[in-house]
Amino acid sequence: MSSQIVRRTSLQTQKVFRCVPSSSCYSTNTATGTSKEQSFTVNYLINKFGFFPESALSASKYIRLKNSEQPDSVAAFFRNYGFSESQLNTVFQKLPAVLLSNPTKTLFPKLHFLLSKGASTSQLARIVSIRPIFLHRSLQNRSIPNFNLLKGFLQSDERTIVSIYRNPFLICSDILQRQIDFLLDVGVRKPCIARLLHQWPSLLMCNINCLRNKVDEIRKMGIDPSRASFVPAMYAKDLRKATWEKKVELYKRWGLTDDAISKAFVKNPFCMLLSEQKIEDVFYFFVNDIGWEPLVLARYPLFFSMSLRKRCIPRASVLQFLLSRDLIKSAKSPIPYSLTEKMFLHNYVTKFKDEAPQLLKLYEEKLNLSAMDDQ
Repeated sequence: MSSQIVRRTSLQTQKVFRCVPSSSCYSTNTATGTSKEQSFTVNYLINKFGFFPESALSASKYIRLKNSEQPDSVAAFFRNYGFSESQLNTVFQKLPAVLLSNPTKTLFPKLHFLLSKGASTSQLARIVSIRPIFLHRSLQNRSIPNFNLLKGFLQSDERTIVSIYRNPFLICSDILQRQIDFLLDVGVRKPCIARLLHQWPSLLMCNINCLRNKVDEIRKMGIDPSRASFVPAMYAKDLRKATWEKKVELYKRWGLTDDAISKAFVKNPFCMLLSEQKIEDVFYFFVNDIGWEPLVLARYPLFFSMSLRKRCIPRASVLQFLLSRDLIKSAKSPIPYSLTEKMFLHNYVTKFKDEAPQLLKLYEEKLNLSAMDDQ
């Protein structure tokens, strides 16, 4: 296992150096350096920052440390910004060349930019440790344009920082503008793109062809890009195959066919984003307690997204009470659950205040119980 990790780390290190120009704010020395410097570099990386021997040796082919003064100053710089030792190790293992950076000229402007936009030191440390290549991207040509592009959709520095924190790829991406232009061209609305950037920025961690394939897959299922459900559907289809299949099997255990599941997904993609426990609870309540056929839920999949305690159970109590007094003919209709709170109170509570004056109290008690459960 450890040898596999060593090889993977070594390959990642080589990849980083291939894609970062040696003139990009640090100096490097290739195999022409002395064996003494290489030996010092290897030992320093292993002892100071937890490198595996093979990855330290690989890094030493691209950077040579004559002494510890320069890399120690870089490490101290990051510590002053609240980076933990674990985060430091991660940054230097992913991008060893940063040890040769000039803290004042190269590193400070990058960190200061994010801090000036409202990032906390803990957010900053996480962003950099996950995506240290940010430190070697042009601030003027990459990071600032990407930030402004994101802010144009998210409308505030705070929300933009949150999105970058969730996926630091966004601040470094060299195709972000192209991806967003593509989504706009196919008809995805700006509020939906804003939601994608805020909640599911990982959807953009792919090239244009990959993104195009994701969009085409959802369109073929019958979901138009202009619909609000299009982006959630993209995210749902991005689930791991095993996760998707487990939820399909769960729906089938309750009697739904592949066709019914597909149609339910088109109507409400969130039905595949809910936990298995939530799906199970919704089926149990409406099928076993209320008496619905499972296919009713397939036709109205929005019910899977509703809160049982805050909405469905209190309303079911009112309907059952009205049914017991012969004030309604059936308590199985899906309509009462889909009404707004105001409409439900008007149609099923205040409408029967003369025949059942205690109904409002019953309903409020059920709502209060759900509120107490949340405390």
